[in-house]
Amino acid sequence: MNATPRQTSDEAKQIVVDIVDRSTAAIGGEWTVRSGPAVQACALPSGGSGAAFAYIIDRAAGGDPSADVAILKALWEREGIATEVYKNSGSDPVGGMRGTGGPTTSIDLYADPKGYTVEGLSVCTEGDAAEMQRNGE
Repeated sequence: MNATPRQTSDEAKQIVVDIVDRSTAAIGGEWTVRSGPAVQACALPSGGSGAAFAYIIDRAAGGDPSADVAILKALWEREGIATEVYKNSGSDPVGGMRGTGGPTTSIDLYADPKGYTVEGLSVCTEGDAAEMQRNGE
């Protein structure tokens, strides 16, 4: 395993924004940024501390959750992201999909007919997350 991150912090930030934005564009609707891209601490494969970026976007009600999951499954798998479709338990189960790998650490779609969320987390890169936060990241 290569212990050196493949992406710089700036690249990781742009890549997670790009895959989240392409995901939301693929299923359409009006999306609002809830958070980010925000830097957070993470563990590097070498055991040191690094920086990753989380980006979360929400959409109001609308859409067809099953169809939208299928659209993003195809998009994410083309990007090398392993996908897992799920439905939570309960009287009114909400579906979605988790993705791992590819250009991100993880990406998730929460496909509730009452509103959707797409949340991406970049790979962990070299960098001091606390210092980056102090500098406005």
